Order: sequence, then C-alpha cells, then structure tokens
Amino acid sequence: MIQIDFQNVLRESIGQRNGLDKRFFESYLKKRQPLVKKVLDSAQKPGYAFLDLPKDLKTVQEIEYVVEQEQKRKWQNIVVLGIGGSALGGIALQEALLGTYSNLNHSPRLFFVDNVDPDYVNSIFSLIDFRKTLFIVVSKSGGTTEPMALFSIAKEMLIRVEPKYYADHLIFVTDLHSGLLLKIAEKENIRVLGIPSKVGGRFSVLTAAALLPAALAGINIQKLMVGAKKMLETIQKTEDVKNPALLLACLQQLMDTKKGKPMVVMMPYKNQLFRIADWYRQLLAESIGKNPKTGPTPINALGTTDQHSQLQLYNAGPDDKWFIFMEAIKPGVDQKLGNVLPKEIGFLNGKSLDQVLKASLQGTVGSLTKNGRPNINLKLDRVDEEAVGGLFMMFEFQVALLGLMYKVDAFDQPGVEQSKIITKKILSGKN
Repeated sequence: MIQIDFQNVLRESIGQRNGLDKRFFESYLKKRQPLVKKVLDSAQKPGYAFLDLPKDLKTVQEIEYVVEQEQKRKWQNIVVLGIGGSALGGIALQEALLGTYSNLNHSPRLFFVDNVDPDYVNSIFSLIDFRKTLFIVVSKSGGTTEPMALFSIAKEMLIRVEPKYYADHLIFVTDLHSGLLLKIAEKENIRVLGIPSKVGGRFSVLTAAALLPAALAGINIQKLMVGAKKMLETIQKTEDVKNPALLLACLQQLMDTKKGKPMVVMMPYKNQLFRIADWYRQLLAESIGKNPKTGPTPINALGTTDQHSQLQLYNAGPDDKWFIFMEAIKPGVDQKLGNVLPKEIGFLNGKSLDQVLKASLQGTVGSLTKNGRPNINLKLDRVDEEAVGGLFMMFEFQVALLGLMYKVDAFDQPGVEQSKIITKKILSGKN
C-alpha cells in the first residue's frame, strides 16, 4: 500500500507564498478528474499500451518458461546490454528488491552495462567468464548505437570461447515486428522476447525488457504485476486527493505553472528506492520536456546522504523547487545501536538505525516546511515486489496525465532522436 502525505504543500503548513489553498486544490483536482478516464480509454493507442501490461499473463508465462530453461544452464552471470529505458527499469528492480551489493553473495550475478565508456565496460567484462555468462541485449528499435556497440564486443568474445554455441549465450529483447536485432536473431538463431510495439522504451519496465533479467535473478515478477494491477484498480476507482496518480500530476503542474517551481527533487530515504528515482527522472524529463515552456526538471537525491550535500541549497537557495520524499514504514531489517557512546551524543544510545533514518527524514521535512518549501511524502508499507510494481504504474499514469495537462505528446522523444542521428553521422564519417 502507498500513502501520500501532501499536507506540506498547503498554505496552512508552509504559508501563503508557496502553499496551495485547500479548497482551490480540491477544486482543481475535480476539474481534472475526467482526464483519468481519458487516459484509461486510450489503452489501445500508441504509448498508452503500458496500461494493459499488468494483464499480460502470456508474457509473464513466456518469461518464466525461459527462466526455467536457463536455470538448467547454471549461469554464473546475467549481463544486460541496454541504455535509457532499456536498462533503468531493470536497474531499479535489482536495487530495490535484491540490494546494491547483491552480486557479492547472489547467484547468478546480475550486471547492467548501460554506457559505452571503455573503462566502465572493461571493469564489468573483466569480472566475468564469458563461457558462463548469458547476455540479454535490450533495444526496442534494434538499432540504438550504444547497445549494438556493446553487443558487438560481447558477440566477438563469445565466438572466441564458444564458436559453435555462442548464440546460446544470447537473448534479444526487441520489437517483434521490425528492427535490426530481429533480423540478426532470425539469421543466427538467437532467442527473442518482445517489447509491445505500442509501449515506449521508458514505459517498458513491466515488459520483458526489465522483467526477464529480474526473473532470472530470482525476483517474483508475478507479484510485481499484481502490485501494478492493484495500483491501476485504485486509480480507476478513486477520485480527487484519494487518486494517487491524479494527485501527483496536479501537484506537479501547479508547482511548475502556478508556484514557479520548475524543478522537482525526488529524495527517497531508503537506498533501495534511489534507482527508482533515477528511473523516474527519465520518465518525467523525456515525456514532458517538449518545448521551451513545458518541461519540469526532475532531480534525484538520497536521504540521508544528500541531506548533508544539497539541503543547504534546498533550504536557503533559489525557491524554484518542490520535493517528493519516499520512505518505507517497516524496514526489512533493523539494527540496534549499542550503549557505548559518550554523553555528548548519548541520545543515540539504545536507538535503532531505522529510528535515526526516520528522525533524519523528519528533520529534513521539518526544515523545508519551516522555510516554506513545498514537500510531500510517499509512504510504502515495505519495499517488496507489490509495492515496487505499484510505484511504477502510479508514476507512469501520472506522466500520461501530465501529457494531457501540458498538451504534449508524452510518448515521443524528438530531442533524443536528433542526438542519435548526429551521433550516427559522426561515426559514419558523414558530418
């Protein structure tokens, strides 16, 4: 279950300058309630098809069959080659549900190679035995420069060590109707799983793009889909402030257009949730940033780490930001502090780390609120598959609503395509 505490965006909490009048806010939500139905009714349109993913049991079953077959191979490593929406969702799942350092004691190890910096790539490839590694190449278009460059290196290495069976070390995740990866797969007998044609890359976290590596690493993808389905049902059945996606969308637009806050800082007080903030950054920026007047800038931060590196700016710097905090009410584990500290800091004796974390969050929220800086808090019961699936669907629906509110196409990315074209021209010697 996900709760949203939005009291600290209201005038009664943060004052006249930045606070919203409660009656005005409730009226604003009511007027935009029809947009929820408009999004729901658009499920068959390009882009909006992410709404149908929680019901896609066929894909889940297909992935689970692949996992069952691959487990027999006893892979030591699963390496995902992708970039942007082809990697960020999978990385978010790994960090949230397996942990930052899961590869130290988890088998198979799961790596995401999401850049072409040669030192970075070598730091991962030098760790693995290619003969014991399964590579998943993710590119919806099948022709994105970076994953294809990485695939080239991986394929060459695999041919060296497994010349007859290199294709057994590869799975492609791409559009099943067109694209270069599909052609290569057909020619070289490489297995392929599909990303639905009407689902955009940054909305593909609940497709094989992220679900396949997650399932291979042991994450329960059925529970992820249950969480997404429950969130979608909540969005369908609730109105106004009780509708989490509508609430978030209206707050984002009001803070940007009425309160002069074009920047939104997402700051989870939970390491497991930090990469979800990273994933959300792409989702919001690439979906809504379409012209000089339209495009909130998302910033990700981590509590308590960035409480000690950015909070001075947030409290006393330019008043052009609002804040989304995230926390887990129940920690997966907790650790109690000893009674060994001197009296100068004796208030810590006997406390637990979760108490310290939550007190730090309250300190940050309290200081921002006192300085009139708008903030809300997303509270999860715990960080598990259902909660994470719910977060993904809630944020994706919010961004679809924002596309309608800002009157932009939330599902294209012409600015990204332009950079891809220039990059290919340079590498082709045509610039």
